Amino acid sequence: MPTLRLLAAGSVLGLSVATIGLVCTDRLDHPAPDPVPVMARFPALDPATTGAVAPAVPAVKPAPAKPPAPLMTNGFDTERLNALMRGDPISGPARRN
Repeated sequence: MPTLRLLAAGSVLGLSVATIGLVCTDRLDHPAPDPVPVMARFPALDPATTGAVAPAVPAVKPAPAKPPAPLMTNGFDTERLNALMRGDPISGPARRN
């Protein structure tokens, strides 16, 4: 039985080494291909030179935006918390004009 175990382990090791050796020789036999040459391109021209740029249109200044209303009140709302704990229905936040 020990001889059979030794033969099995040796054959697995031998096949592994043979596989690695064959793969290495195949990779060395077929080197990586040369990189593909890049085609030369004509440099892009300035649009002002070709006349493709239209005269500049003055930009309309947008109206200033209103500051957003605060999402939460400053401080802790104990009345609302107590109403939630009691199970009382509560209304949404009051609207500001």
